[in-house]
Amino acid sequence: MIKQAQASHGRIIAIGTTVVRALEHTAAMFGDVVPSGERLATQRLGASSKLCVVDAILSGTHERGTSHYELLRAFVDDETLARIDQELNAHHYRTHEFGDSVFLERAANRTCHSAQPSVAA
Repeated sequence: MIKQAQASHGRIIAIGTTVVRALEHTAAMFGDVVPSGERLATQRLGASSKLCVVDAILSGTHERGTSHYELLRAFVDDETLARIDQELNAHHYRTHEFGDSVFLERAANRTCHSAQPSVAA
């Protein structure tokens, strides 16, 4: 399904950090193919990570310094995350109180794909 979405120029949108970690870990282990099956995702993602599968994430904001927050840094820069934090703080929300309400799209420079996926013949 992932290959079909990519071939038709669709996007892969993960719901939560766990899904991102699972898909990206599998892609790192198996290359361009994401096979189904049971595995343990041990890869940590952060600001220097290049995302190969997931184009966007729907997530909570998470607390600075946690692995979940570091994973969000794989999608956007620190400035963007700081603006999100400021906005939540202005409304007296704490990171997890706001729920999965942040939609972050991967910046173009944070991808391992050199070009758009080609359409299968």
